[in-house]
Amino acid sequence: MRLLTFDDPLLDSRYDWLIEDGGNVHLAMRALARQAYRRNRRDVPDVGLSERLRAHGRVDARPYLPPEVPLPAR
Repeated sequence: MRLLTFDDPLLDSRYDWLIEDGGNVHLAMRALARQAYRRNRRDVPDVGLSERLRAHGRVDARPYLPPEVPLPAR
């Protein structure tokens, strides 16, 4: 299992997800961030989401590093 955490100070609280090993961490982190913004009734930033994830995301307590090539939007 992997623990994904997104803790953007613009949001009311920290958001955590567990995913199974072997799952796509990058897609899951983007989905976690989108859900966190929706729950706080905020617009999901299409531009700059990777930078927000880099600044406020963690995987197993280590800083999250998004891929160099942006993933397609879902």
